[in-house]
Amino acid sequence: MEKKIFKIGQIGIGHNHAQGHMEAFRKHPELFEIVGYSENDEYWLKKRGNLDCYKGLPRLNEDELIDKCDALVIETEVNDLLRAGQKCINKNKHIHLDKPTGENYHDFAKLINDAKEKGLVVHLGYLYRTNPAVKKVFSLVESGIIGNILYVETAMSAPRSKEYLKYLETFKGGTMYIFGGHIIDFVLRIMGEPKKIEPLLFRSGAEGFHGIDNATALFYYDKGISVVRTSAIETGGHNRRELTVVGEKGTICISPFERPSIKWMALQNGKEDSYDKMADMQTLNFPTDYNRYDEFPKEFYDRLCGISDDVYNYDYELTLHELVLKACDIK
Repeated sequence: MEKKIFKIGQIGIGHNHAQGHMEAFRKHPELFEIVGYSENDEYWLKKRGNLDCYKGLPRLNEDELIDKCDALVIETEVNDLLRAGQKCINKNKHIHLDKPTGENYHDFAKLINDAKEKGLVVHLGYLYRTNPAVKKVFSLVESGIIGNILYVETAMSAPRSKEYLKYLETFKGGTMYIFGGHIIDFVLRIMGEPKKIEPLLFRSGAEGFHGIDNATALFYYDKGISVVRTSAIETGGHNRRELTVVGEKGTICISPFERPSIKWMALQNGKEDSYDKMADMQTLNFPTDYNRYDEFPKEFYDRLCGISDDVYNYDYELTLHELVLKACDIK
């Protein structure tokens, strides 16, 4: 039986992940026919419209593009993501929706509930869900090898430019809103919903800007506090995008998420001295040729074909969005 080829298009090229997603989808003509893309902002057309990934593709108006497609990839500027996504759902189209998913809980809840009622796919753009190192951590945690999980510590940072710091001023949650969703996703998947979230949002005033450029959130559970840390002012921050999971019998650590240089698991071996329990250290191995976008088209295709995701379902995505907003102190 021949595979169905879905007609898709990209709404917007202003999102920082727009290029990567289009490049990835264009690698799979056996799965998708790329109808075209839409973008009306001259700024983005000048900055990104001539990228190789858009060459040979027609630029259509948004409504025409939606009407010609089975599914849409939403890659607008962040503040326009939900508007475009809801428009597609209203027109009975499946969507891959990049993140973050809006500063209003009820707007995202409407999109999710409308999609659920219509049986439409809402595939979210959380990059690290397909990351081999992160997936390995999930697999080890779920195997029970490190025992009951006590807490998680995770960080996502970057040394952002002056232009980007100015951009951060437009978001109520700053770095927690832009970066935090990726790693709050880890905490929710591993730990479940917390009893309480304590947001700690700071404006360093670096470079003369006044947005929230470093933010931490404490996730309270019965056995401990899980910590989510974000920053846009950390020199070398890309090298400290890390995930540590602490269990009763062992600990797993990867840093950074992509092509980790720190990648170990410590398992208690039953020995101890007067101070410490002894542990055996293992080095974890991961692929070195990984591209953060490569798995998204195949995953989206499976969802379009009716292969459900046991973890990242409608309810999970709505819960994640709620936790992100709490971590941003957005009521």
